[in-house]
Amino acid sequence: MATVTQQLDVLRDTLDLVAGRVPAEDEARARGVLTHASKRLAAGPQTVVALAGATGSGKSSLFNAISGTQLAQQGARRPTTSTSQAASFSATNTDLLDLLGVKRRHEVAPPRPDMAELILLDLPDHDSTAASHREEVDRMITVVDQFVWVLDPQKYADAAIHKRYLQPLARHREVITVVLNQADRLTPTQLSQALAHIRQLLEADGLGDVPLLATSALTGQGVDDLRTRLGALATAKKASSARLAADVAVAANGLDAAVGRGRTGKASGATIDRLTAQLAASAGVPLVADAVRRSVKHRGQLATGWPVVKWLAKLRPDPLKRLRLGAGKGTPQLEEPGVQRSSLPSRSSSAEAQLSTGLRILADELSTGMPPLWQEAVGRAVHRSDETLADSLDRAVVATDLRVSRTPVWWQLVRGVQWLLIAAVVVGVLWLTLNVVLGYFGLPQVAVYPLGPEEGLRVPVPTALIIGGVAVGLLLSLLSQLFISVSARRTARRARKALEASVREVAEREVLAPAEAEVARYAAAREQLDKLT
Repeated sequence: MATVTQQLDVLRDTLDLVAGRVPAEDEARARGVLTHASKRLAAGPQTVVALAGATGSGKSSLFNAISGTQLAQQGARRPTTSTSQAASFSATNTDLLDLLGVKRRHEVAPPRPDMAELILLDLPDHDSTAASHREEVDRMITVVDQFVWVLDPQKYADAAIHKRYLQPLARHREVITVVLNQADRLTPTQLSQALAHIRQLLEADGLGDVPLLATSALTGQGVDDLRTRLGALATAKKASSARLAADVAVAANGLDAAVGRGRTGKASGATIDRLTAQLAASAGVPLVADAVRRSVKHRGQLATGWPVVKWLAKLRPDPLKRLRLGAGKGTPQLEEPGVQRSSLPSRSSSAEAQLSTGLRILADELSTGMPPLWQEAVGRAVHRSDETLADSLDRAVVATDLRVSRTPVWWQLVRGVQWLLIAAVVVGVLWLTLNVVLGYFGLPQVAVYPLGPEEGLRVPVPTALIIGGVAVGLLLSLLSQLFISVSARRTARRARKALEASVREVAEREVLAPAEAEVARYAAAREQLDKLT
């Protein structure tokens, strides 16, 4: 069985977890219990017992009979106790009475030794016409260790005391004793019947097992029995702990009802995949992937195209460079990595709507079954990074290695072959030009060494170099473009996967982690409450 100190520690931890996630009145009530409990435990183990009752119940007379004094004024028809007064059967515990707000204080000799650690309070009548009297009783109900509810034969069934006081204190049954006073006015048969009826009423109030005594302040009947019970409570020094434990239980029940027993878990893989896809669309990943494809084709055309015309491709900018992406690792940057930005356009309204839907679905999936305030907390956690999410996604896209900066070896080989073919064309042109010049001046021409069958079409070597160089160069360029297109699509798919992995990291770090932390907080609160309920 946990001690009251341990229970208070658990309640304190629970309140830290549920702060702002349960109704304010439930949280305030529990925090009030913690505040009072720490002060009450520090004030000492003395037992404070309060006599409470209706006008004419003989409460003040019973106070005098128990204490062996005439401190309380007695009146049969009107309230005589306007404020609570205390009879301390040992040195006055100033801190404790200050905490209780009792200003009328008396020190008296204990009627019996076991009552030495007892403080007896006489409260105003709970049914007084004076509002301040009722307020005083209501306040004392929340702080006193033990109550003796004094009933009288005429009004013991009064609904006011049962509905307003006894029924709400059902969870505090350990701190309640019920007394039927003025027993001398009843015959033994009537007293037995009255006690039986009171027991039925107490059972209906949820207090069927509380002690029930019959007393008479006039004749002294039952007073010693009541003193014995109060002495036992004072000697045990457990009354304050029992009261505080009951307060903790009531506060925990209020929090338990507010927290509920919702299902907790993690977001499904499908939900995370859907959220990643929506964030990727919001971050412009499809646009970047397409830019990677076009960039590879652009660079491939520059590398493998026919040198005579490939300069035209240089007039078009690289699609990735236009987006300030794809610089590659180790490439000098104009800005520090921490402030790098892309030139991607802002997300469209449709992407914004899809992302909003995805975040709402995630919050709903994680908070299903939780109370409304906790669902709102999960929703806030999901949207916590709304203002920085776009920037984080852009940084992730910029930081992703798209693996497009490396030039494939076969591109370099094709480039070398293309320049060899250009050299062949140049040699052929120069050869034919030289022969034209030599013929013009009537000089012997350089042999052209015709190629081909003796009886068929024979093509001079210079002409073959020119035609072959041009034809093979164009054909090689066309074939290269086919292979480059395949490579560009493959590179774009690879880049898209890398970008989606980066986006997923952002989703897990800035969206999923805060939301799951809120769910874990709920589970922890539920675990703490299970220790108290």
